[in-house]
Amino acid sequence: MPFNNSTSYIHYAEKAKNISEFGFFFTSIFCAVLIYLTNFEVTRDFGSYKHLFLMFPVFGIIFATLEMILYPNAFSHNSGYIFYSTSRPFQLSQNATSWLLVSYSGIYSSTISNLAVQFLYRYWAIFDEKKIWIFKGWRLLICMLYSILFGFQWGLGTYYFDQIDDYSKNYFELEMMQKFSADFSNISGLILVAYDSNRSIRWRNVCCTINMTFIMLFQYSIIMYCAIRMYFEMESKVQILSPALRNLHRQFFKTLVLQVVTPTVTLFAPVTVLIYLPLFDLQLDLPFGIFLSTLSIFPGTDAIIVMYVVQDYRLAMKNMGQKFTGSIITWANSPSATVVPVAN
Repeated sequence: MPFNNSTSYIHYAEKAKNISEFGFFFTSIFCAVLIYLTNFEVTRDFGSYKHLFLMFPVFGIIFATLEMILYPNAFSHNSGYIFYSTSRPFQLSQNATSWLLVSYSGIYSSTISNLAVQFLYRYWAIFDEKKIWIFKGWRLLICMLYSILFGFQWGLGTYYFDQIDDYSKNYFELEMMQKFSADFSNISGLILVAYDSNRSIRWRNVCCTINMTFIMLFQYSIIMYCAIRMYFEMESKVQILSPALRNLHRQFFKTLVLQVVTPTVTLFAPVTVLIYLPLFDLQLDLPFGIFLSTLSIFPGTDAIIVMYVVQDYRLAMKNMGQKFTGSIITWANSPSATVVPVAN
């Protein structure tokens, strides 16, 4: 897939829009099913973990909805990138649309932060059960607040450090017209340009990369520490538990591992390339929107992973399917569904 200075990227933007639409319906359906099963069909009591667990599909639906509304796009050009939208949902102003983009990026951070909290819960549930008290009662709000605060840090950091100034506008204005036929005056977005014309570092912009790096490293450190300890030591710890609990811990661990491997490829990789590529100033243009649009698919994929790996959800899905099939059969055999012949 060649990318050069004379290439128009409009068709990539259209493909990204199509993927965003698919991601919205895909994620909304499967996350809604997961929420329904957790609240009404799964009979096992997961305790406080249930509420923590439900945050993930909720964040996923909000994330996919914002992507559907905004159709955000990203474009990397030499030592900079622009994250923008040409949409005006609900006739919002340019600045209000920029704030929606900030919210979109913040929910991304809240999602990975919630994943770190889930790993910590499973880790303590096996290795130090006394610490589970922090997830019970009103204290669960602290754990929820943890994810939300990191979302605010990511979003507000992006807004403050990547505000469009005269230099960044001049850096991208011509490129946006040539590559996307986009009038810069109609764009809502955020721009990072790592170096100025004298090759000096634009620290205000680079501070955004530092902020994102801190958040991702902090969350990933928690995830990897818990995952590695659980991988090597879980079997010996769960032997003292009942067979049912032992099996449940293993299933949730498999789920969490898949929740790390899948987003590492689909969630972290494209974002990591986008935010670090400008630092190398490779004289390269890349339309990143088509990669970022796949982010909305991940929450739905995550819901499928949970429903497939955890036996309680497989049974709940089976029971729900049987109920649905039974309802259809009952309706088909009811007098109201019988066709009454009309005499000539």
